Amino acid sequence: MEPELGTKLIERLNGPFSLRLLLQPAMALLFEMRDGRKDAKEGAQPYLQALLNQQTDGRRETLYSAWASHCKVMTIAFILDCAFQYATTGSVAFLEAIAMALLLCAVPYTLIRGPAARFFSSR
Repeated sequence: MEPELGTKLIERLNGPFSLRLLLQPAMALLFEMRDGRKDAKEGAQPYLQALLNQQTDGRRETLYSAWASHCKVMTIAFILDCAFQYATTGSVAFLEAIAMALLLCAVPYTLIRGPAARFFSSR
């Protein structure tokens, strides 16, 4: 990765499209809650625990289900970041756009899906 990537990501807090820094994780949160509720109904392991403990086939299924459920949010995050970069610099750095999409969508999804499943299973 570029050494300036962290600095560039922090600089994005101000400026055009800054509302997306709230909306994209919120959209990911909605998908996390939906999938956590589904996991609770099925009695599945918490998401992160399932990723770490399963054999290769089970892990592949878990990752596939996660990608299928929030692929649209990740794609929108990537497109919005490309638009942000083009609007502010006149060029697009795809590595930065991928990093932002992962930071705004995939990381929250991974961290919150398990606790959401536990919350819904206790109800």
